[in-house]
Amino acid sequence: MSSISGENRPSSKFSEETLGYIYALAGTVLFSSKGVIVKLVYKFGIDSVTTLALRMSFAIPFFAYVLYQENRKQVSQPISRKDYSIVVFLAFMGYYLASFFDFWGLEYLSASIERLVLFTYPALVLLLSFIFLRKKIHKIEIYSVALTYSGILLAFLPDAESQGQSVWIGGMLVFLSALAYAIYLIGSGQMIPKLGSKKFTALLMLWSGAFVLIHFFIKKDASLLFQQRWEVYAYGFALGLLTTVLPAFLTTAGIQRIGSNKASIAGSVGPVFTLFLASFLLGEKITWENLAGTAIVLSGVFLLGRKKQTIAS
Repeated sequence: MSSISGENRPSSKFSEETLGYIYALAGTVLFSSKGVIVKLVYKFGIDSVTTLALRMSFAIPFFAYVLYQENRKQVSQPISRKDYSIVVFLAFMGYYLASFFDFWGLEYLSASIERLVLFTYPALVLLLSFIFLRKKIHKIEIYSVALTYSGILLAFLPDAESQGQSVWIGGMLVFLSALAYAIYLIGSGQMIPKLGSKKFTALLMLWSGAFVLIHFFIKKDASLLFQQRWEVYAYGFALGLLTTVLPAFLTTAGIQRIGSNKASIAGSVGPVFTLFLASFLLGEKITWENLAGTAIVLSGVFLLGRKKQTIAS
């Protein structure tokens, strides 16, 4: 990043904020395509554990290279044992456990409903902060949570009526994914300033990849990674690079510039993008319940984001 003179600092601040929104938005769009690509992989008879292992197998070399480059820098400081333990815990929660529940849930849910249920994480961050960090909850935040969950129910119930118990199983799995991701977000906000966004992300994702591959080798035959059709490897590469490596760095860079609250607002395009992408690539039907539920959920997120900005200002 270029040096900034004192007199240009105000305009630089504006450009950094704009850049933060661009990073967060780009990261959201790439992350949101994950569910659609996973559903395309499932059409070849691949299960969630193998798909997740393929994703991380393609992603790990990129993160290893970034961490190598970060550690070569002279300004790089050694990580304390406590901070390293926190990173490992966040890796387990945020990109292993959350991803595992998410991929498993996609075996039961449509990609558009999966993204909508996953989008409960801002409300879960609020509730967890209240329970464990004793942060005060305001009335408008309670309204935003109520809007979020009522919107999900509206979009979710038609699928539940037509597909039965499997949708509820998938919904619970994806909700657990959102819960694990919310825990990760709370912790990452404290660790990114300490380690820097690139080093934190690379180290976190390498540990996440290790957890994923350990799970795969315990549950599956290692030869499965080498016996797939070329289309599966193409989708696996897309999952690794486009929906893991790039959005991971883009999102942390966005959070570093504009904070997690504003980044979550920029992420509001996620469910809408997934809804139409799933319709285009997977032929998933868009119902009025999907559209109305998505609109209600986004209203709750925007309401929550506006309140957070008011409190912070």
